[in-house]
Amino acid sequence: MINTPPNEGQDWKKVISDTKNNIIKKLNRMLNTSIEPYIVCEHVLDPKTIETITGSYQGSLYGTASNNRKSAFFRHPNFSNRIQGLYFCGGSVHPGGGIPLVLSSAKIVDQLIQ
Repeated sequence: MINTPPNEGQDWKKVISDTKNNIIKKLNRMLNTSIEPYIVCEHVLDPKTIETITGSYQGSLYGTASNNRKSAFFRHPNFSNRIQGLYFCGGSVHPGGGIPLVLSSAKIVDQLIQ
């Protein structure tokens, strides 16, 4: 799993191909072997696909930028200020991305609903 830029109209076939080649080259070098014969299955989930499947803005897994020191303080709350009874959980809301934090987000929403 690698970080990628948001979907802004890139040629994702080229980005995916170049990235895969670079990763395989690095792994081959680090492991001092050729890993290609061992690859039996692969699944690519790029930002364009994520955007199409989930409606996530520009294919973001974590919502707005999560790469600076203050980003945690700008995460969206777990509830809507405009629509009573509308709650949110996931990587783009408090407390943030990653499976443990997304599960914590779901727990927070569960407590808010009760």
